[in-house]
Amino acid sequence: MKIRGIKLVVCLLALTLLAVFVSGCSALGGLSKEPQGEQQTAESQKVPVEVATAGVDAIQNEKEFSGILKPINEAMVIPQIPAKVSKVHVKVGQQVKEGDVLIELEAGDVERQIAQAQAAYEASKASVELSKRKLQDLESQKNRLQAEIGKLDKQIEGLTKSLNEARQAIEPEIAKLQEMRQKGVISDEQFEEQKARLEEQLKTLQDGLDKLLQQKAALEKSKLELESAIKSLPYDSNTLDAQLNQAKVALDTAKSAADKLKLFSPIDGVVSSLSVQPGQMATQTSPPVTVIDTSALVLDIRLSEFDVAKVQPGQRVKVYVEAMGSQPVEGVIEWVSPSTDLRSQAYPARIKVENVSGKLRPGMFARVILVLDRKDNVVVVPKRSIIRQGDHAYVFVIKGKAVERREVKVGMDDGERVEIISGLQSGEQVVVKGQAYLKEGQEVNVVRQEG
Repeated sequence: MKIRGIKLVVCLLALTLLAVFVSGCSALGGLSKEPQGEQQTAESQKVPVEVATAGVDAIQNEKEFSGILKPINEAMVIPQIPAKVSKVHVKVGQQVKEGDVLIELEAGDVERQIAQAQAAYEASKASVELSKRKLQDLESQKNRLQAEIGKLDKQIEGLTKSLNEARQAIEPEIAKLQEMRQKGVISDEQFEEQKARLEEQLKTLQDGLDKLLQQKAALEKSKLELESAIKSLPYDSNTLDAQLNQAKVALDTAKSAADKLKLFSPIDGVVSSLSVQPGQMATQTSPPVTVIDTSALVLDIRLSEFDVAKVQPGQRVKVYVEAMGSQPVEGVIEWVSPSTDLRSQAYPARIKVENVSGKLRPGMFARVILVLDRKDNVVVVPKRSIIRQGDHAYVFVIKGKAVERREVKVGMDDGERVEIISGLQSGEQVVVKGQAYLKEGQEVNVVRQEG
C-alpha cells in the first residue's frame, strides 16, 4: 500500500510540472506575436542626440612643461681666507639689504695667514733670485764662448785668405824652377831645396789655420754643453717670474683679507643658509652664508627643435604651482638659448615669475602652459563631433529633422575643440553625442543643445 501511494504522488507531481511548462510556453508564444503596426513604429523611432553649433572663434595649440622654481638671484658669501667666526649678525629666514653685515671674522687667524703668506713669498723670492743667478751665469758663459768663436771665425777667414794668396803666388815660382831644372840652369838638388823652402811657407800658414780650427771646435763643444745644461734646468726666466708672482698674489690676498674681516650681503634678499657659529671656521670650500632674492622666481625648461621657433622672449605664459592651488600665476619668457644643451640636446629657456606677495618659494613644483600656435576667426566645433575613418574626418550635420553625413577637413586641435578648414559653415549644428547610431538621412530627436 505504501509503494502504491508513493507512485501516485510521483505521478501527480509529474502532471503538475507538465501543466506549468505548457502554460509557460503558451504565454511566451503570445508575447512574441506583437501586432505588425507596433513593430514598424519601433523601427521608425527617432534617435536621441545631443548637438552643438559650429562657431567662429580663436583656437590655440598649447604644450605643458614642468620644473622646480628657483630664486632669481643667489649669492654665496665666501671669506677670502679661512678664519674663525667672531660674530654672527643674521639667522636663516632673515631679510637683509645689500651691504648689511652678515658675519665677522677673528683678526688673529688673518694675521697668521698674512705671516705665513709673507714667509712663503720671501722663500720664493730667495729661491727665484738664486735660480736666476745660476741661469744668468750659464747664459753669460755661453755668450762669452759665442764671442770668442766669433773672433776665431774672423781669424780663420783671414788666414784662409792668406793661405790661398800664398798658394797662388808660390805655384808660378815652382813652375819656373821646374823649367830651369829642365834647361839645366839648376841642378835637381837646387830645385828640391828651393821648392822645399817655398812649400814651408805654405805649411806654416796651414798649421796656423789647423790650430785655429781646433780651437773653434773646442769652443763650440763647450757651448753645446752649456746649452744642454740650460735646457736641463727645470725652469726658465718666465717660469721663475710666474712663481714669484703667484707668491706675491697670495700675500696681497692675505693682506686685503685683513680689511675684509666683515662679510657683507652683496644683494637684497633673505638668508637661506647659515653654516657657521661663533668660534667655528669659515672657509672657501663651504660658503658660510647664502642669500637669495625671491622677489621673483625662475623656472628653467627645455624646448625641442620643433617648439623653440614658436617661443619668443617677452611672451607671457600661465604658470601653475601645485602648492598654491588651481589658479595660475602669470610668467614671462625671460630668454631662450640660441643653441642646444650638450647633454639633453634641447634648447634651454627661462621663465620669470614675479613674487610680490612672497607666497611662492624656491623648490616648489610648477607647470607652465606655452601657447605654441594660435589662429583667430576660424570655424571650430567640439572634438567629440568628429568621426575619423582612416585619413578622413566626418560630422553629422542637422538638416531639418534628419542628419547629413558630411566629410570635413580639420586643422588645429586644442584637445577640446577642432578647427574646421572646409566642409562646414559657422552656425550649422553638428551631433556631438549619439552619432555612433546614425546613418545618412536618419531622423533624430535633439534632446540637448550645447551652448
